[in-house]
Amino acid sequence: MTADRVIFILSDATGDTASRILGAALKQFVGDSVAIRRFPNVLRQSEVTAILEEARKQHTLVAHTFAATPLRRIMTEQSARLGIESLDLLGPVLDRLEEFLHAKAREVPGLYHQIDEQYFRRIDAVEFAVMHDDGKHLEGLKYADFVLVGLSRTGKTPLSVYLALEGWRVGNVPLVHEREVPPEVLALPKERIVGLLLDPRRLADVRRSRLEYLAPGRQMDYDDEEVVKEEVAWCRKLYGRHSIRALDVTEKAIEETAHEVLSIVGPFVGGAAASREGRLKKKA
Repeated sequence: MTADRVIFILSDATGDTASRILGAALKQFVGDSVAIRRFPNVLRQSEVTAILEEARKQHTLVAHTFAATPLRRIMTEQSARLGIESLDLLGPVLDRLEEFLHAKAREVPGLYHQIDEQYFRRIDAVEFAVMHDDGKHLEGLKYADFVLVGLSRTGKTPLSVYLALEGWRVGNVPLVHEREVPPEVLALPKERIVGLLLDPRRLADVRRSRLEYLAPGRQMDYDDEEVVKEEVAWCRKLYGRHSIRALDVTEKAIEETAHEVLSIVGPFVGGAAASREGRLKKKA
């Protein structure tokens, strides 16, 4: 069926905002056939003029969401010159907010879309952290920004989740006394591995609390301080033997630990994160 009317959407970004607003509004009308054409990334006066010349040839309403004041002004002038109906969906809102906030709008196109990308990047990172928690799916660690390793109860999981909420893909792998590091971990560049350490006494206390919660009254070497000292000493040697950079997290808040982890791996994972962001954009 041929549309009775046409709406053009012009934007200096994706045009998603205008599409959603118009889509919601058009649902209030029954029986009219409306075709919508979207023109994203319109950044020059010549582009505005060319699109409006096309719009003049048919019964067209031109809606736009230009963040930049000059483009909004050009749109107003050109549509008036050509006798075209136009609808500014963003300008009046920005003007009113500037009055209310006593501040100038940044006028940067696509900021809302960038926020969406950040949101989806965090979701992707959290899903990755859950899937690769506690040594699961070791074959997928090659896709991590970096990997945390450490003895049981050194805080690998909460740290992984915290970093994932910041958008980092993190896997974590437990180390078991007198067992070798999984080959999938050793195959990674050393810059992408961080080993966690905890003071033996503190680690024994944490394990004891955990054991009392899971198995009250049960006696195990798991929380024996002398055994834990041996584990920690073995772990330190292991890190040295494999050139794994170690981080002592004793009495540190998770925010502080996360900052130190990023300081250690920063120069390498910046490139990895940029590459991953590119992959996410392609999916979108």
